[in-house]
Amino acid sequence: MTFISSGFSFSDGQQILVSAQRPLGIVLQQDETLDIVVTSVESGGPAADAGVREGDVLLAVQNASVQNVSLDEVLAFIGNAPRVVNMRFLRRES
Repeated sequence: MTFISSGFSFSDGQQILVSAQRPLGIVLQQDETLDIVVTSVESGGPAADAGVREGDVLLAVQNASVQNVSLDEVLAFIGNAPRVVNMRFLRRES
């Protein structure tokens, strides 16, 4: 486990667990398979500091699955979360 200023992250090589303060400094889009994908990460932002990368797929927010959920619902869920947001990402290898 790696501790950082904005929270913590843990990676098992394929999934990454992130706890970061809002605003997160990421841009999310929903792809054709309905996955919520990170398309941009703000350098020096909380998500970047926690190790989030472009191409990571958001699996859960606050331990609730976001699979087959619309992007608008995911963004509302993140916006209504506490200041520190817990997220699980799938790391797609390039």
